Amino acid sequence: MSAHIEATALRTLLTQMGGDREMQRRFVHDFVHLWRSRSQRLATALAFPDAEEAHVVLLSIRSSSTMVGAVTVEATAAMMHDALRDGDIAGSARHIDRLNEVGEQACHDLATMFALQR
Repeated sequence: MSAHIEATALRTLLTQMGGDREMQRRFVHDFVHLWRSRSQRLATALAFPDAEEAHVVLLSIRSSSTMVGAVTVEATAAMMHDALRDGDIAGSARHIDRLNEVGEQACHDLATMFALQR
C-alpha cells in the first residue's frame, strides 16, 4: 500500500461500499479534493483562535482519515486534538505543518492508487 495509507482500513471502507467502484472512487476523491480547504480552515481557526471551529475541523479530518486508512494524518490530528482539548491552542497549532505534510502525502498516495486528477 503506502507508508501513509493503512491497507486494512481502506479495504474495510471499500468493502462497506460494496462493489460500487464509482462510489468508492468518489469517496476517496472527496477526501483528496477537500484536503486543502480543511487544512486551511483549521489553520484559520487556530490562528484566530477559534477553538470550537478547530475542534469541528479536527473531528472531520480524523474521521475521514480513519475511513480511508490515512493513519499518519489521523495520528497527527489526534495529537493536535488532544492539545486543543487541554486548552493548548498554541500547542495544537505547532503541529499544523506536520499535519499538512502528512495530509499532502496521503492525498498523493490515494490519488495515485485511485488514478485521480489532483
